[in-house]
Amino acid sequence: MRVEELKRGLWGYQKQSIFQYIAEQEEAFSRKLLEKDQQAEAAAQLARERIQALEAEVTALRGQLGELQRRHAHIADTLLDARAAAEEMKAESRAQEEAAREAVRQTLDGAMGEVAGYRERIAGLRRAIERTLRDMDSQTAQLEEEAEALEASSPANYLNFFQEGAGEDA
Repeated sequence: MRVEELKRGLWGYQKQSIFQYIAEQEEAFSRKLLEKDQQAEAAAQLARERIQALEAEVTALRGQLGELQRRHAHIADTLLDARAAAEEMKAESRAQEEAAREAVRQTLDGAMGEVAGYRERIAGLRRAIERTLRDMDSQTAQLEEEAEALEASSPANYLNFFQEGAGEDA
């Protein structure tokens, strides 16, 4: 029913017609609100799933970081061992010492290159996580604005006007 279809009586619109119109409007608004609630819940579920996926990814990255730290410690231990071996070789001969230093340098360069690669991957993952969190924050703000708009346009705000008017007619 539309406003133009309200039945007029001797002193204005008929109460039954107004009540029917209000009931239909309330039902339509309720359906729309239910749809929006379902959409918001679906979006929230997707966000929760994304958060779980990101948390799993963060956990995996933490495991990788721990492994990288263990490797780094191992590299440091290897470096210390190599230096000790170089000192022992120094006593044997100058030529053997130079060969050992070159081997240590190559090992260190390779290991540091590997560590640099891991650091770059970690930085990339951090940027991806930050980007995802910003996107989620933006989506959350948008959903909050939509929820506030729905609340502001709720039929409950308009029904008070009609209920006060109905009390005067009775």
